[in-house]
Amino acid sequence: MGDTLDYDEAEARQEEAIYRTPAAAARRERVRDLLAPEPGDTVLSVGCGPGFEPAEIGWAVGNEGHVHGIDRSEPMLELARERCAPLPQVTLSQGDADGLPVADESVDGAVAVQVFEYLETVASAVSELNRVLQPGGSAVVCDADFASLVWRSPDPERMAHVLDAFDDHCPHPRLGSRLAPVLREGGLAVNQVEPNAIVNTSLDDTFAAHLMAFIEDYAAEHEVLGPTAAQAWADDLREQAAHGETFFSFTQYCYLVHKPA
Repeated sequence: MGDTLDYDEAEARQEEAIYRTPAAAARRERVRDLLAPEPGDTVLSVGCGPGFEPAEIGWAVGNEGHVHGIDRSEPMLELARERCAPLPQVTLSQGDADGLPVADESVDGAVAVQVFEYLETVASAVSELNRVLQPGGSAVVCDADFASLVWRSPDPERMAHVLDAFDDHCPHPRLGSRLAPVLREGGLAVNQVEPNAIVNTSLDDTFAAHLMAFIEDYAAEHEVLGPTAAQAWADDLREQAAHGETFFSFTQYCYLVHKPA
């Protein structure tokens, strides 16, 4: 699958389906609660994806505020443009987390949800975040530790094999539990850390179902797995779901930080 931050149109639509799930919506709501944007604020959405996040923050900051959504993927930005079109306070542009197209000390707040774990160099992205925040400004950075993933399967050995290979899909699959020192070294103060747990007990249009599809596609192209092993893994989960025995739990870690005045 290559670089998992580079999407074609079909992959962007697949990712959009994950963003529509109740679990993803609840995560966005919690991130907004932590950031607590106020009317009139300027907020940066790093890795804005298909635009749910900047649109929802746009309603929070109101017409007097501004939300700048940035993503490196043009297909993602096309979806975001459609979603944010009714909101003149939202602007969108192409760019990278480690080279933000934003002026120094120009935003009151920022969010970056499951972005940094996909970057080769996390420290440069933290430095950029520090650069664009106003003194006293806050940000919420959320990343996963894939060691937190609990996914029951009728074939635990195959599940372990697939998840071990899936670690290759991003440079930092354990970043969520290791992020605090990187944030502090980048000049940001860590105010609060909290888990965001997603638990699903079915594959009926859930976060687990969409992640399963993503992993199956990834595993089919992985050099040590391939399409036969990928399909067998997914068939295990579908069979389990047919008996009402799905159990999926995945934790991301949200860091509320601020730039010291």
